[in-house]
Amino acid sequence: MNMLVHPAPFPEEMDRGYLGRIMRINGYRTPKDTVEAMAAHFGEEGRSRRDLTTHELLSRMAGMTTEHFAQRHTTLPLRRGITSYLPKLVHGCGERTSLLYVSGTLRKYPAVFFCEECVQADIQFHGTAYWRRDLQTPGQLWCSKHSKPLSFVAGKDPFLDSPAAYIGKSEQIPQEWVTPAVNNAHVNRFLELASALYDRSVPLDVALIAPLLRDTGSAQGFKPNACSKQGTLISDRIKELFPENWLGTVFHEVVAKDPGTYLHQVDGTLYLRKSASSVIAYLLVLSVLFESADQALHALVDACNGQVASSWRPRLAKPSVPGVDDLLAQYVAAKGVHSAVAQLLELPPHTVRKALCDLGLPSLPEWDETADVGPVAALKAYYLDKLSYTSCLKIAGVTEARFDALMRQCSPKMAIALGRMSLKTSIRPRARQAKGRLPVRLEQEAVLATPQFRETLLQN
Repeated sequence: MNMLVHPAPFPEEMDRGYLGRIMRINGYRTPKDTVEAMAAHFGEEGRSRRDLTTHELLSRMAGMTTEHFAQRHTTLPLRRGITSYLPKLVHGCGERTSLLYVSGTLRKYPAVFFCEECVQADIQFHGTAYWRRDLQTPGQLWCSKHSKPLSFVAGKDPFLDSPAAYIGKSEQIPQEWVTPAVNNAHVNRFLELASALYDRSVPLDVALIAPLLRDTGSAQGFKPNACSKQGTLISDRIKELFPENWLGTVFHEVVAKDPGTYLHQVDGTLYLRKSASSVIAYLLVLSVLFESADQALHALVDACNGQVASSWRPRLAKPSVPGVDDLLAQYVAAKGVHSAVAQLLELPPHTVRKALCDLGLPSLPEWDETADVGPVAALKAYYLDKLSYTSCLKIAGVTEARFDALMRQCSPKMAIALGRMSLKTSIRPRARQAKGRLPVRLEQEAVLATPQFRETLLQN
C-alpha cells in the first residue's frame, strides 16, 4: 500500500479539479497513474474502473460518502436533475456502479470557466486556486460575485491544472453577450432553477412532472402535444424571451430553428413521459411557464409527491353528436366547412371533424356558386354532372395526388350534400340549437368570406 496525501476538497470544488490537485500534490503526471495510485492506496489494486469507479476513489480521498461527494463536487445533480432513467436513485449512489462509471466523473469538458478575480481571492485566502462548480453551470456566463464575464479555456484537460495557470492565457466571454443575460428575468430564473437542482439528492421524475408541464403549458396557450393544431410552440416562445447569444450557448437548436418548426427536444417536454432531451430543455421550459424559480420547484416537488392531480381527466360522457340526417343538414348549411359546422352545433371541432369524415364528408374550401374551377367545382362536375375523372382533375386545378386524396375522403353522401348546396334555396337546418343561431350564422358567413379557407382542402 502506497501512501498519498489527502487534500480536503474546497467548497464546491469540481471533482476533476480535485483529481488534478491530488495529482499535483502527490507528484503524478497523468490522471491514469493518479487513479491507479489511489486504488493501490486503499488496497484495491487490480480492480477495473468499472468495478471501482474514479468517483468512489475520489470520495474516499475526500473522506465523504459517494452520495455526499456527488452532491457537493460534481455536476451530476444538475445533469440528472430531471430524468426518466432511475429517477429514484440517489445521486452518486453505489447501487449502480455502471452509472457512476459513465456519468460520475466526466472525463471530457468542451470548455472550463473561471473568474480571474476569484482566482486571485482564492490564492490570498486558501493559498491556491481551484475550479468552482457553479461557474461550470450552462448559461452562467458571468461571475455573480464580481459581476464580470467569465474567462474560459478549451483544449486538453484544463481541470488537471490550477486555474491560476491560465490567467492571461484564456479567452473572455464577450460583454455584449453578458449584459442582456444579466438583465433578463428568464435567464436568472433558469440559473436559480439549476442551482436548486444542485441542492437535491434525488432527481425529479419526468413521468410524474409531465402532466404538470402539460396542464400548465396548455393553460398558457402552448401546444400540449405534437399533433395539436391549436396554440403556439413553447420553443418559439423561448426563442423570443431569451437573449440570442446566451440561448445559443445552452441550446443552439432553438436559435437555429425556424419559427413554427416543431422541436422535439424542447416542445416534447410538455407531454413526453420519457426524457425529451437534456435537463437544460426542461429548465428553459420551466423558466417560461412559472413566474419564479421557487414557484416552479414547489410545483415540481408537489407533483412528484402526488400532491397535485392533473386537471386532464377522461370525459365521463362523450359529446352528443347528432344523427346522420342532422349532420348532413348542418354540413349543407355550413357549405362543407367543418369548423363552421362545429360552431353551429357548439361541439368540439375534433369531434365534428371525425363524425363528418366518417360519413365521407371532408372539409371544403370556400363555396362559390359562380366558380367553374377549383376543387369544389370539380366535385360538383364529378358527382352532379357525371363528368369523367380526367375532366374533373383539370377543373380541380390541383395536383393529381391532392385530388385523389380528396376523392378518397368522399362517400356517396357527398353527392347528396353537393346537390342540396347547389339549390337556390338551401334546406333549412332542423331546430336543434336554434337559440342564438343568427349571431353564429353571421359570424360563420364572415369566417367563410376570409381567404384562409381557400387552401384548407386537405388541412382537416
